[in-house]
Amino acid sequence: MTHYYRAYGLNFSSEWQFPELPVQDPMPDSQIDVHIRAGAVPESLDNPTSSGVLYEASADLFLLNLQGIGRYLIRNGDEIIIERCADASDNDVRVFLLGSGFGALLHQRQLLVIHAGAIYSEHGAVLFSGPSGAGKSTLLGEMIRRGYNMMVDDVCAVTLDSDEKPLVLPGYPRTRLWADSAEKLEVSTDGLQKTRPTLEKYERQLPDQFHASNAQMHRIYLLNSHNTDKLELEPLPAINTFAAVLHNTYRNSFLEGLEMRETHFAMVSALATNVSVVKVVRPSGSFRLTELADLIEADLHTA
Repeated sequence: MTHYYRAYGLNFSSEWQFPELPVQDPMPDSQIDVHIRAGAVPESLDNPTSSGVLYEASADLFLLNLQGIGRYLIRNGDEIIIERCADASDNDVRVFLLGSGFGALLHQRQLLVIHAGAIYSEHGAVLFSGPSGAGKSTLLGEMIRRGYNMMVDDVCAVTLDSDEKPLVLPGYPRTRLWADSAEKLEVSTDGLQKTRPTLEKYERQLPDQFHASNAQMHRIYLLNSHNTDKLELEPLPAINTFAAVLHNTYRNSFLEGLEMRETHFAMVSALATNVSVVKVVRPSGSFRLTELADLIEADLHTA
């Protein structure tokens, strides 16, 4: 049976079910942007231009090889082939496809992919970016609790409009929360599926709090902890914006093998020219979630 979904402005047909993705009515093949199917996947690529511990890449191919889960071949930005291991659960297969697999796919389609969550505000899309563990999903959850609609969690895709202004593409209405973050947000984990059986991290579906249209990017908040007692926002000077966005590109290491560096630099330059980036300075020992969200809301209201 074929299933149909939409995410990141793309129509997907899939032999796999993805409860995370917005369902679409059946459509002709001519309207499909990406096909996802089961099939044989090679253990390695012929003449890869770059490789890492778990992946190999060339201009049009990306191979992700995960022991105990399966192998994923992403080809030409329009096809994903999955050869799963016999003992891998459907959930395990989906987790890695929706992360690194979609990251590679979006890079192949020449989009700028940022490690960020995003909400929709009256000014446009607002991103919360930073390294893993910085609190992106927790802050996203707090802003959702305050009435903002989410656009994406973790893998944020950006394109440029006809005026070279960055547009954020809506991902899908799912966010992930560690147990301690869920407690901060007063979200019950009863009935929520774990991301992986061994992790205290949970999948939260929010179809009624999702902005499903493209939105011009308004601002990026960069999250990181510092050895300080202060909690404040520091606008980055334009000269530092390029490096900050470059540093927070999702799976930056994939770009070399996919031969995307030149396109990527051009898109980062356009973003740095048109979007303000604000550094969040917060204590390393305390997240102070409510206070941080108050600061960000006040900052947005002065935009």
